Order: sequence, then C-alpha cells, then structure tokens
Amino acid sequence: MFRNSNPVGPAQYSIKHFFEKNWQYLVVAALSVLAFVLIYGYHVINPVYTDWLLGKGDLSQHYIGWQAFKNGDWLFPIGMTDQLAYPSRTSIIFTDSIPVFAVFFMLFRAVLPTEFQYFGLWGILCFVLQGIFAARLIQRFAPNRLYVILTSMLFVIAPVMILRMYAHTALAGQWILLVALDAFFAGREKKTNRIAARWAVLGALSSAIHIYFVLMCGIILAGFCLEDIIHTKRILKSLVLLLSYIISALLVIALLGGLSSGMVASGSGLGVFSFNLNAFINPQGWSNLLPDLPTYGDGQYEGFAYLGAGVFLLSSLSLITIVFSRRIRAGFRSRSSQAIALCVVFIVAGIAALSPIITLNSKVLLKIPLPQIAKDLWGIFRASGRIGWIMVYLSMLGSVVLSYRFINRRSAVFVAALVLCLQVFDIQQPLFERHKEFNQKVVFQSELSDVAFWNDVAQQKNIRHVVLVQRFAQFSEEMRWSIANWAMDNHLTLNDFYFARDNETVFSENRNVLIESPDASSLYIINPANKFETAAIDLNYYQVDDLIVGSVEPVPRYEITNRDAFLVNRYTFGDGYLFDGEDREDGRYLYGHGISYGPFWMLSKGTYQVVINGCNLTKCAVTSYSLAGQLPHKISTLDIQDNQISFIVTVEEDTFNFEIPIENRSDEEVSLNYIEITRVG
Repeated sequence: MFRNSNPVGPAQYSIKHFFEKNWQYLVVAALSVLAFVLIYGYHVINPVYTDWLLGKGDLSQHYIGWQAFKNGDWLFPIGMTDQLAYPSRTSIIFTDSIPVFAVFFMLFRAVLPTEFQYFGLWGILCFVLQGIFAARLIQRFAPNRLYVILTSMLFVIAPVMILRMYAHTALAGQWILLVALDAFFAGREKKTNRIAARWAVLGALSSAIHIYFVLMCGIILAGFCLEDIIHTKRILKSLVLLLSYIISALLVIALLGGLSSGMVASGSGLGVFSFNLNAFINPQGWSNLLPDLPTYGDGQYEGFAYLGAGVFLLSSLSLITIVFSRRIRAGFRSRSSQAIALCVVFIVAGIAALSPIITLNSKVLLKIPLPQIAKDLWGIFRASGRIGWIMVYLSMLGSVVLSYRFINRRSAVFVAALVLCLQVFDIQQPLFERHKEFNQKVVFQSELSDVAFWNDVAQQKNIRHVVLVQRFAQFSEEMRWSIANWAMDNHLTLNDFYFARDNETVFSENRNVLIESPDASSLYIINPANKFETAAIDLNYYQVDDLIVGSVEPVPRYEITNRDAFLVNRYTFGDGYLFDGEDREDGRYLYGHGISYGPFWMLSKGTYQVVINGCNLTKCAVTSYSLAGQLPHKISTLDIQDNQISFIVTVEEDTFNFEIPIENRSDEEVSLNYIEITRVG
C-alpha cells in the first residue's frame, strides 16, 4: 500500500500524455504566432486600435461593415443590418467582415468600446490554424516531427495566404481548405454519420467566413465522394454527405441574410479575374529570384498562385520521386482511388479557376462559348482565379510528402530546413513591405477636418441618417472612408456603401425617396462635382471640407451658403479617363484621334450651358450622353473655336454618369484645360 508514494492521477497522466503526443503542434502554433508578429507586428492585435484599418479600401470596408452591424439592432436573419443601405437592409456577408466573428462579437456589444476591431485576432488565428492543420496533414504521411514542424511553416508563409491578409481579409482563412483536405484523408477512419457531421460543420463554417470557401471546400468534398464511390461502389453515402454539406451551407447563408439582401449574386468580371497557366511560376512581385511574367490584364492578380522557390525545390524532388522510385509508384497503386480522386479535384479546380477564357502569359489560347445561364451561375464566383488555391495546397502537400518518402529520414529534416530558408529568402521583400506597413502605429487623418462643424452636427439629436446624394464610390477614396467612419462613430446610418455585390436599382429607389421629401432626421452630403443637385433638393446648404452639406433645420452658428454659388461647376480632368492621350499638370492632352471621357457627374433634369476651354479645339467633335452611351443628350447652338467650344445640352431626366466625350479627329495634338457647366434652366 506504500509502494506508490508519489501517485500520478488520471488527470496528470492525461495532460502529460497529451503533451508527449502533440508537442509538435504546440511548437507549430508558437512559431506561427512568431511569424505573424514578425510580419505584421503586435499593434494590430490591440482590439481598440482601429486607425490602421481606415483609408485602405477593402480593409476599411471590412471594419466599417462590422461597425455598422454592431451599431444596429438585432434583425432577422441575424446577419442583416439597416445601417449601410438605409432604409433597405443588407447582409454582413456583402462587406466581407468575417460574419462568424461579427455575429460572435455582436453578442458582447454592450460591453465593447465604440471603436473595437477583431481583425488582428483573426489574422493571428489564421496563422495558427494554417500551421496546425498543415502539420496535421503532413504528419499523416511523414511521421518525423521535426520535418512536420519545418514544412508546416511553408504553409504558414504561403504567398497565396499572406497576399490576402489585410486586403481581402476573410479570404486569408485558407486554413479551412486544409481542414477539408484533412477530412478527405480521414474519411475512411470514421462512420458515415460522423463524416456527414464533419462536412456539415465545414459547410456552415465556410459560409460564415466567405462564400468562395463554400465552392472550394465543396470541390474537395466532391473528390472525397468520388474516392468513396470508387472504393466502396456505394453512391448513397456520397449523396448523404453532399446533402449535409449543401444544406448546412445554405442554412447559414440564409441565416446571415445572404438570400434576403436583394443584392445581385452574379457579378461582372468572369474571365478577367482568372487564373493564368503561368500562375505557379509567375511571382507578380513576390520573388527575389524569378522574374515577373505577363498576364492577361490586371485582373489576374486574383489568380495569383506563386509557389515560391523553396516549394519549387521540393516539387522537383517530388517529380524525381515519381519517376525513379518504384516504391512510391507502388504506393500510388495501393491508394489508387485516392490518387484518382485528388487528380480529379486538381483538374476540376483548374478548369473552374481558368474560367471560360484560357490564357498563357498575355495571350488567349481558348475562349469557351457559354449560354447566358451558365455565365450567370459561374459569375457568382467571378473572381475564379481564387479557386486555384486548391491546386496550390495540393501541390505543396504532394511535394512535402513525396520528398519525405524519397529521402532518408535524417536528410529529410536538413532538406526541409534548407527549403524553408530558400522560401523565406525568395519572398522576403513583400514580407518586409508588410512589416514596414503594419508594424508601426498610425493615426488616421480624416478628411472631415472642420471638427467643430461635424461635432455640432453629430450632437443634434434629431439627425440619425446620412444621405449620400451620389453613390459612395463617387466620392474620393479618402473622403468616402472619412464620411463612413464619422457616421459609424456617431451611430448614424448611411444610404449607400461599398458592397461586394451591388444593386443599382435599390440605391436609386432609396435615393429618390430620401431626396423627394427631405426629412429633418437626415443630413445630406453632395460631392461638389455634382453641385447642381442642390437645385433639386430644398435644404440649408453649407460648404465644409470640400463637401456640400445640407439639412432641413439650420446648423446653429454656421453661415448658410447661397445656392446661386452652386449653379456653375468646373471639371479640370486628371482622373485618367481617356484614350490615346495623357493628363499632365497643366491639363489633358489628346494625341491624334484620342478621346477624352468624363466628367461622370450626376445631373438633374434641366438645361445646361457647356464651355470647353483648351487649344486647337477646331480639330475636335463633341457629343453628350450618360450610362456609357445608352442615354444620349441633345446638343444645340454648338460653337467651335480654336480655344473654346460652347453649346447647350438638354438633360431630359435625372441621370448618373453624365459625360461629354471629346474626340480629336486630326493627327495633331489637342489640349484641354477644363469643362465648365452652368445650369440655365
């Protein structure tokens, strides 16, 4: 009875056993955190430091989308908010604000500070999960723990993941693809109901992170089902798995409001945001060793899939393994159903990523004609190049596993260390750029610099809404985020925002309702480029911070601007909307047969005097239209002189995107100084 003087209880034993069995995952998690801090620093992890999220395009969209969701009431479906497209509702899905985090933190909004962000936490979590699930996958085939640790770090610093972090932030959650691959390989180890539950959870989680992951994990699931049918010759099980995945994904999308927002699911750009056949070896600025290759247009950054020099080295070893190792080929034959299924997954992902336009470098190899219904369905995932991530991770996993099988165990660790060092050296420049950008504390400089005015407005209890008379995108990048951030900080709604999917009809209808009967609860903001809108809305107007601000009730202590000052507007070019010419400091220059476009204004129904000032203008012809030529406007009393063109244009209905194209019909150069438009009726 005295034999065990220092007894070890079951709890102590289980903890000790856990650490002995899983210490490699703890090391990988620690190294992943270290990698994140080295790249992005520690400031971004602070939940009340939000300035780094503002003024940065998509990153600002994600943060302000979350702020709006937090400011609003709980609605049903639970992912809906009425703060960004007021009075309509839209879903947190369409601001890419990582819905699973948004809904979770919404539960605690009563105790959260006004400015709170979870994107730093999301980033470090993505790094850790990327490392852990990569290690879990690799250990299935390479049971050397040091090798697992070293090669898992290749996944942690994968260029395709880091490119998305704090750009399209939700899309940095690529660890979910590794979870899906782990489910692929673990399938035979579990009963059907447990497998179905696992894929159902994956479907729900994919939907709650980003819709593109639903498709990508679905392709991997389809490969698993194919492998199971080949192996067991049973179809029913696969149907159960597919249904469990699809139903859970759709339920979460519906619960988050993805089916209730009135947004257009399909978008333009299919074939533009695609995968190029050179993607694996095209660094697009991510290599110290390899040159950039041409692409078919700028949109193919979405198909970025550069593997890195270190992974190239492993890939070479893998090819050698397949060619020269009979043992490896025998292993393929013993797992033929899995090999076939993974090849199919790779091919299907490749076809989906390439889109209907197959390209190599800057050349189009093939255009696949499709019926409109197929284009609309495919257009839901218009940035098809992203689907190539499946091929990236399959290539990385295959390279890591096959190289290990070919090399002796001791040499494998050395090779893994060499490969990791080579990978870091190859992609060090973009990593350093991110370190430089995020590893310093910044202070957001709002364009709303007249702080006293904006504070006075915000303190007026009757004002609850901000009405942008023009589309959100028609304000400058800096101004739009300044307005949106000010509105969210003061718990005011917006009638328009930057969404992943849009609905022009909804905005137009809402705008018309809001300006036809101005309300004292709304503050109206007009871009000075569209100052003629003031004639259509009877308000008290103020010129503040290069904006025209209107309200039904006067703002105390501020002088109202006479509306006659808004009858003349001047466009001075500089936005680059032209063909065969250039914008310089002193104006716009059209080369022979060049064309100038713009000013893309919103004009109310009426009559306008137009004066174009420049040089050599007798060589030019002018027209006027809106909606890219779909709505022509009548021109009269046209007078063309060498330094000036004048005419009257009649706008018969309120219009967006008003243009005056100016075409140089000669071989000589033409200069344009400005276009001045005066409302005369």
